[in-house]
Amino acid sequence: MQFTAEHAEWGRVDITLDDLGCGRSWEEIHRVRGVELVCPECGGQVHARVSKLGTRHLYHRTKPPSCSLANESLEHHLLKLELVTCARAAGFRAELEVAAPTGEWRADVMVLNADGSWLMALEAQLSPITVEDIAARTGLYERDGVAVCWFGLRPRPWVGTVPTLLVQAPEEQGQTWTVTAGLARFSDRPVSWLPVGTGLSDAVAWMLTGRIVPHTPLSSQRVTGKDWGYEWAEGWTRYWNDSWRLWWTTPAYAARDAECARERAEARRRQEAEEKAAARRREEKAKQRAAKNRLYRAFWDRTGLDRQAWRGFRALAELHLDCPLAFGAPDARYGDGRPVYERSGPDGEQWTLIGIACPDPGRLRAWAEELPLLVPSYADLDVLAGRAWAPFQVYVLDPYTGEIDQERVPPASVSP
Repeated sequence: MQFTAEHAEWGRVDITLDDLGCGRSWEEIHRVRGVELVCPECGGQVHARVSKLGTRHLYHRTKPPSCSLANESLEHHLLKLELVTCARAAGFRAELEVAAPTGEWRADVMVLNADGSWLMALEAQLSPITVEDIAARTGLYERDGVAVCWFGLRPRPWVGTVPTLLVQAPEEQGQTWTVTAGLARFSDRPVSWLPVGTGLSDAVAWMLTGRIVPHTPLSSQRVTGKDWGYEWAEGWTRYWNDSWRLWWTTPAYAARDAECARERAEARRRQEAEEKAAARRREEKAKQRAAKNRLYRAFWDRTGLDRQAWRGFRALAELHLDCPLAFGAPDARYGDGRPVYERSGPDGEQWTLIGIACPDPGRLRAWAEELPLLVPSYADLDVLAGRAWAPFQVYVLDPYTGEIDQERVPPASVSP
């Protein structure tokens, strides 16, 4: 069953047109002897007839095994007829079974521009085909500047890898063909692509006028079969989520999708930058903690104190000075001693430097003349006395005996 043929004098014959596309009538070829029509693909003789369903078509007198037009199924022919009808109803000139001059492709339906140039091929793809083969055929159309949409009746592995619409034939007389998958609308609350159903005639008109375009979604989503609303949907969910790459949608939805993708990319960039900055801060804090730990380890090693002895030392300092104190970390500015602050104010937020605890005797500077020096033993007092170049105020706070003493050390012969 096919719809086009060649006549030696009339040229191309299309029986879906009232004038057969060549200024003739159906009555001139139907059951008329002597009219020689040949198949445009195989060159075999074809004849006009009407099917039991009332569909005009052409058939081969001898069915050739290698002619694709002669071996197309009834479903294929009916879908082709519906596609060409939809294109013509949308106001476009459309022809059936149009072949490229090179013979590399033959469009089931070729929709033409006003100047007669090719606009879009509408392909009914009902027989099995691999993803690679349909991609290659799509590439041939693209090479020749022809847009294409592939129409199927049920889920196949290739569906959605090229511009695709799945359709459903009417079940009862008076009903119309419908689109069951391939149309989608974009929602950004939440970000998702949602399937849309419509009549096939509307979908064809929309794609030919540019109201819908094939678009590769930039916003990923997951859906369940119930989102489709079709009987076979549950078995098709995997294809929606994993295989469908191109949707027909409006340019506005495609633009909003791209905008949302940019927004998400920018959000990811900011998040990554924040994470990197946080990682740098953590690394810097870790380095600071490590450096601080090294300072404290050096302090404990130099003074011979442990943390328990240090707590006793601090308690004696507060007892002797009779005020709340805060001790800073070992500070190189004060000979690796620990600054001693008096805390004041309503919340103890004001700190006043009042002394230096356990400074390295070999690193005393001018501050030793002005600030009291707090040490844990008389041995430390003796060392400081040997280093004094001016009078030093020294407090001995022995954490092991609880002894407290205050000495003013006179200058020794050692200069700073």
